[in-house]
Amino acid sequence: MVLQQGSVLPIWGKASPGERVVVTFGGESAQSVAASDGSWRVLLHPIPATRKSMTLLVEGRNHLKIDDVMVGDVWICAGEGNMEFPLSDAVGGKELPGDTADPYLHFFLAENSSTGDEVGAGHWVLCTPESAPSFSAVGYFFARDLRNVCQRPIGMIQCTAKDAPIQSWISPQGLSAAPSVSKEGEKPASALRDQKSPSALFNAMIAPLIPYAMTGVIWYQGESDEGMASLQYRRFFSRLIRDWRNHWKAGPQPFYFVLPAGFGDEDGPVVEPFAGDSHQPSRALPWLREGAACALTLPNTGMACATDLGLADDRYPPDKLDVGRRLALLARKRAYGEDVVDSGPTFDSMRIEGSRMRVKFSHLGSGLILGASPFQREEVAPSISTRLSGFALAGANRKWFPANAVIEKDSVLLSSDAVMHPVAVRYNWQGFPKGNLYNREGLPAPPFRTDETQPDEFPKDR
Repeated sequence: MVLQQGSVLPIWGKASPGERVVVTFGGESAQSVAASDGSWRVLLHPIPATRKSMTLLVEGRNHLKIDDVMVGDVWICAGEGNMEFPLSDAVGGKELPGDTADPYLHFFLAENSSTGDEVGAGHWVLCTPESAPSFSAVGYFFARDLRNVCQRPIGMIQCTAKDAPIQSWISPQGLSAAPSVSKEGEKPASALRDQKSPSALFNAMIAPLIPYAMTGVIWYQGESDEGMASLQYRRFFSRLIRDWRNHWKAGPQPFYFVLPAGFGDEDGPVVEPFAGDSHQPSRALPWLREGAACALTLPNTGMACATDLGLADDRYPPDKLDVGRRLALLARKRAYGEDVVDSGPTFDSMRIEGSRMRVKFSHLGSGLILGASPFQREEVAPSISTRLSGFALAGANRKWFPANAVIEKDSVLLSSDAVMHPVAVRYNWQGFPKGNLYNREGLPAPPFRTDETQPDEFPKDR
């Protein structure tokens, strides 16, 4: 396994009440006496990263010896189907097995016990050609990039479950906003019945990890929160981040998340309405993405945009290489201090210029360009666009029309013959966005909107 470098290391477990337990690792030793419920915990002083394999000893009335323990950086990769998506099914994954052997990369594969009684089950696996195909593809590509940069052991703790809404990942205390937290290893009162139930996956997969020392978290989730649930996502996602941080009590550790890939109608309107012709909610992916992006107001968070990596007919697109790379760029810059561009062009401000609108961007990198997704289906001939797309303008009547868009240095100038007095702009406000604004580093501009119209305020005749 891998323990976190440069951090106080909590080691805990169970013993007979009153039993004396001594833990020894890396020249450090600490002891504890088991409480009346058998729980014990010790804290080891920080140990620097090392590529040397060491032994962890736990001694009480019996003796536990754990070999092949390394000290490096530990990351949690969590979420639902797109984070669970295995390397064996990812683009490029089938060609990798011979190159996956890495003695300094370990995965902990947490078992989903949300419908059973054994909480916290799982096992550490060394990255080999035989084991790697079952790893999270996003987690693997993220870790591989970090290994190339930091040259230290990396441990990835994989906590994933398909079809898992965000409320199932938040603790009971987090959902109720209560300040108290449960003890590590304690099985919460809410029984493990259904992974879609509130707190079920937190109880089954996250609570047992606390307070394992780590560097940070990467997160890809949202497929189960489409439709009406998307409007609540901004509240629950920010609450999840605060909740996990409150439980770990280690400050605002890095939390980097994925803005979900495109999925849905390729030929829909330039701005996808929240409600369709029958006034029933659509998948509402633009609103879910906006809810996720709201978490950027929290400290030490980062967003990897994957809107250009999707397939219109596949909720689980196979390009996880670029998702992992974009998450790794966030970590390389923000956690490891590397001088890299880690974000695509981000909306900064707008200005009305007569019948046109100018939108300025930050995170320009080497400059704005008309780009293309790095992911293309093999059976589909790549298309080359000569026009900037994805922008829509609206006047005071809040009816949206496609905009002509031209890049001018750090801004995009927008106009539309159908909107003589623009008041608002949206970009990539679709389930399956087709916008093509990038920076020269190949990172896409995330969706945005400048209006504050909410779904229940839309005109009924749209």
